[in-house]
Amino acid sequence: MHTLGGRVIGNLDRILYEVEGMYQFGQRSNLDVSAFAVATGVGYHFKTPLNPQIWLRYDFASGDSNPQDGRSNTFNQLFPFGHYYMGFLDRVGRQNIHDINAQITLHPKRWLTFISQYHRFYLANDRDFLYNAAGVATMRDPTGQSGSHVGDEIDFRANIHVNRLQDVLIGYSKLFSGNYLEAQRPGISADLFYVQYNIRF
Repeated sequence: MHTLGGRVIGNLDRILYEVEGMYQFGQRSNLDVSAFAVATGVGYHFKTPLNPQIWLRYDFASGDSNPQDGRSNTFNQLFPFGHYYMGFLDRVGRQNIHDINAQITLHPKRWLTFISQYHRFYLANDRDFLYNAAGVATMRDPTGQSGSHVGDEIDFRANIHVNRLQDVLIGYSKLFSGNYLEAQRPGISADLFYVQYNIRF
């Protein structure tokens, strides 16, 4: 299997932008591969005391409608990067997914960074699996009757820079189940609170 891709990122004064596209082709596990992913975003950097930066983004990775047709249309994210792209819970990965998301970053002090994210997840193909951040297929409705709205995730993170060798990260994340997760795992809406201490030697 081969992956071709390109990325353009930059800024126009305080307007920020990013466009990335990837196409996969060849063979994987004796299946003909044709899959793609797109990541886009536009942001703005405000010149105010809190130094805020906001982004609106849309990420897409293709899915497969028929595992028996000798073809694979599910994008393979290759080298997963947990937390960063699709929420801190790692429940959703860049495979068979639509992710409409927004982010705001604040730097009220030189030693404090605050990041808040909102993600709205839909399956790209409701007959394919939901994949997690590691690329593992976690659940599937082959009939497609569970719908495509996976859920909505919110993430809050604060990084306290103690000194050049130490940081403290405090965060909270919650996933509100959509109709797909409610059909697959009724009554479960995952959440996570964490405190992390980092020291560099």
